[in-house]
Amino acid sequence: MAYSGVVQDNYTEAVVEPFMEEYPDIDVEYVPAESSSEMLASLRAEQSAPTTDVAIMDISVAATGNSDGIFQPLDPEQVPNMADVAERGQVADDYGPAVTFDNLVLLYNTDAISTAPTSWEDLWGEEAAGRIVLEAAPDIQGISLMMIVNNMLGSDYTETVEPAVEELADLAPAVQTWAPNPDSYTMVTNGSADMGIGWNARAQYYSDDSEGKLGVAIPDEGSVFQINTINLTEGSDSPEAAQTFIDYALSPEAQSAFAEQMYYAPTNTKAKVSGEVAERTATTPERQEQMLDVDWSYVAEQNEAWTELWRREILGE
Repeated sequence: MAYSGVVQDNYTEAVVEPFMEEYPDIDVEYVPAESSSEMLASLRAEQSAPTTDVAIMDISVAATGNSDGIFQPLDPEQVPNMADVAERGQVADDYGPAVTFDNLVLLYNTDAISTAPTSWEDLWGEEAAGRIVLEAAPDIQGISLMMIVNNMLGSDYTETVEPAVEELADLAPAVQTWAPNPDSYTMVTNGSADMGIGWNARAQYYSDDSEGKLGVAIPDEGSVFQINTINLTEGSDSPEAAQTFIDYALSPEAQSAFAEQMYYAPTNTKAKVSGEVAERTATTPERQEQMLDVDWSYVAEQNEAWTELWRREILGE
């Protein structure tokens, strides 16, 4: 079980099909879902008799699955590639580690914005005022933007997010919608909005697809990694085959192939990518150093309180 749409198409081509060629006795059925929360709800509903063996989802949601017994630890001997996952992608007690790294970026319509943005502060500029689309909390994009802004203002999100909340409240009048429909990528591409935020992998893919109409900027101040983990369900009927697939998905070959296919930064430290992919992702050491370290378990614990803060002080609900 993993994300639907372009992720399904590209992951199937880059990882699933090559795996089945290498392991013809193991059949992989890709079950698509719109979001990590949808996956977790589905897995919870079938927890007593799971039909899903492997799930790829956001690390903060997977943490709930780990604590609720929906997922089980991996066997390091069956998943040796787990040892080569970057430190920030490791999960305690051998639970499913990071299989993709993504990062938050600025989106802009290249017909409307004359100069490519270089800073998150460009959201507060005049050029796109009133035509900005952002995802509000509890969406992880909004939460990530809040933590980035908080860091820019010199505050630690584990102590307070009030500085960022105040700054985002100042931005609110310039925001066209806090719930882009269909999504920020489409709205900015078709000119319904001029600027927004999104995840780099999808943004780079849609930028190519739109022949550059969708511009993508990785701001100078850095960003945060969105981490997807690959998890083994508790009670899986095929734990050995599942872990064979998980190990393959974490291999340098599969990691490089998916990075080249859709601009997700690899999590395996031994994976190699082309110069173009390195330039368009947070793969380089310089960009990785700019990434804000996030305790996603802590974020998950604060999600309800932070969402209420957004509703009261930013959205004015």
